[in-house]
Amino acid sequence: MILFLGVLFLLYQQINRIEGSHWGAFHLEHPLILVVSVLLVFVNHYFAYLKWKITLATIAIPSTKKIRIQSFFAGLVTGMLTPNMIGNFIGRFYYFEREYRAQITLFTLISNFSQFLASLTFGWFSILALGGLLFFENENRVIIFIGILGLFAYLMFFFIENFLVRFKKKTYAKEFKRILTQKKFYRIKILFLSGLRFIIFTTQFLFLLIAFGENVDLLVVLAIWQVYIVTMMMPSLFLGKIGIKESLSLLILGTIGINEFAILFTSLFIWLINSMLPAALGLLICRKTKPE
Repeated sequence: MILFLGVLFLLYQQINRIEGSHWGAFHLEHPLILVVSVLLVFVNHYFAYLKWKITLATIAIPSTKKIRIQSFFAGLVTGMLTPNMIGNFIGRFYYFEREYRAQITLFTLISNFSQFLASLTFGWFSILALGGLLFFENENRVIIFIGILGLFAYLMFFFIENFLVRFKKKTYAKEFKRILTQKKFYRIKILFLSGLRFIIFTTQFLFLLIAFGENVDLLVVLAIWQVYIVTMMMPSLFLGKIGIKESLSLLILGTIGINEFAILFTSLFIWLINSMLPAALGLLICRKTKPE
């Protein structure tokens, strides 16, 4: 809670430093591009839904389309209420028998981890291309640290079943290892979809900046990737890192001359359409009673 309040205070301080002239220069120049960015929300969540659908098929849990959709949106709701959006498995396993909860939890966490890997991969490429973080001076140390972290993360992702030897007496660990061993392409599929989702995030951010009259180039793209990787590594309390991403966006994108109000509004708008509104929709469409 202290960290969360500290980030909000930092955001408040950064907003106060923005010159009034930047507010005067901030305006909506391309409304159609803004609409396209909003429509990409459906593509983003369709890819996320495909990851959930593939996960259910992989662990062979019988389900109807209605249950898949409702459990997916329920996951968005519980994800918003947990640190780093990690609690989406809670809303998901609510719709299935108790015997499947361990599998749903473990495989949802693997799916979440694939999104972490996508952000880490694109972010590290950006750090490597720019020679370091845009707001940090120890370039070589950052490149080495992120590179080692990425290597370890990929090893964990593709060989996690080999780490389950210590839990071989646990039934869920045996089943988890069996499924991962048999379904060899599961992790590649969800990692590919995670990469596509990351590209959608980037495109939305770029389109919104263009809609507000900003000029974008490869440097802006790489800077956006740095925003996502640094945001991903920051802890959060709830509500999808609200306040944290906005502060980091101002810190990173502000160094390359992007209008601060355009950065702030773009970051908040993406949080609203990608996280808050889908979670609110989930509250409306999800079943309120437990399954028999």
